[in-house]
Amino acid sequence: MTTLRQLFAAHPRAADTLLACAVTLLGVLLRLSEGLPGDPATAAMLLSLILAQGLPLVWRRTQPWPVMVVVGLAYVVYEVADPVVGYNDGVFVAFAGYAVARYARPPGSAAMVVVVTAAVLGPEVLRPALGRPAPPGLSLGPLEWVLVAGLAWGLWLLGSAQRRVREDARRLRELTDRLRAEQELSARRAVTAERARVARDLHDLVAHHVSAIAMQARASAEALPGDTGVRAIGSAADTALEEMRRLLGLLADGGPGDTGPNASLDHLDRLAAAAESAGCRVELTFTGRDAAAVPQAAQVSAYRIVQEALTNVLKHAGPVTVRVEVRQVSGGLSVVVANGPPAPGHSPLPGSGLGLIGMRERAALFDGDLRAGPHNGGWRVEARLRWAASG
Repeated sequence: MTTLRQLFAAHPRAADTLLACAVTLLGVLLRLSEGLPGDPATAAMLLSLILAQGLPLVWRRTQPWPVMVVVGLAYVVYEVADPVVGYNDGVFVAFAGYAVARYARPPGSAAMVVVVTAAVLGPEVLRPALGRPAPPGLSLGPLEWVLVAGLAWGLWLLGSAQRRVREDARRLRELTDRLRAEQELSARRAVTAERARVARDLHDLVAHHVSAIAMQARASAEALPGDTGVRAIGSAADTALEEMRRLLGLLADGGPGDTGPNASLDHLDRLAAAAESAGCRVELTFTGRDAAAVPQAAQVSAYRIVQEALTNVLKHAGPVTVRVEVRQVSGGLSVVVANGPPAPGHSPLPGSGLGLIGMRERAALFDGDLRAGPHNGGWRVEARLRWAASG
């Protein structure tokens, strides 16, 4: 059933053609059950009028009003010309009226109530004027007019409701497409920002050591003037440093000179001060503090984890109390960032989920792990970093 519905949605003209043929066949069968007149010309005319009512339904989506007019006129002529009076179910008129209510623009589509009522009851008004016999037992009074008009009004309500559902679905699809595009743009921006951050971290970790190699090589070359190998080492180190800075300039938004503040455990107070300036109350503790015993790369990862966690607090909880605990043990580091319930009236900003992924990857670089989740009405992030302890 779902596959058939999807097929008809992809090919609406085929669905309309199938519906028109089915309704036309139903009308022919109903008329045959009443019996055709003996005059072949009259019988052919009646069958032609049935086709004139059913086949235009193929275009009910694209041309609802012209289809309504054609079907209505064909129905009136058919009912007046039919010698076997009493066949006045108006199934074709009902389908055409529903198509106007669903596919024509409101409020003009409400006029279909008048058109459908006139088409269904029009033959009963024209028969006496044209001297045609009336169906036995038919009395056209106010009740009949109210009943037919009420049914036509119900058709309009049903079709209008379906039209609104379709328009709402279309708007939701457009909104979903825009949100998906904005999410992709936000993800690209996050990747760009992370690349710039990685560039600064790489600069902090590598530039110092390459510079030290270059300076020691130059000092050795001065002490050993005849050693071309040492001089070559110094020249290669200078070249490597210059090329690295150029390459990092391609990664960082701010250019080669934008290396940012040194990301290390000694500068966690900067992160706390930045969060406090945004309204948070930060409780920062560092147990077993010996930053020199922590590898520089591990310090950078811990610093970035705290930075991302505090950023998430500001986005999702607002100005609240935040507890930052860094505990150093032999060959490892534990980082905990926990905040209380969101501030009253704070509307959380949408996130891309890349922050948690980045923190988890930074912890995994040091054979560690990261756990994040609700805690006491707020949120808690705990990361563990491990490395081989030096003996």
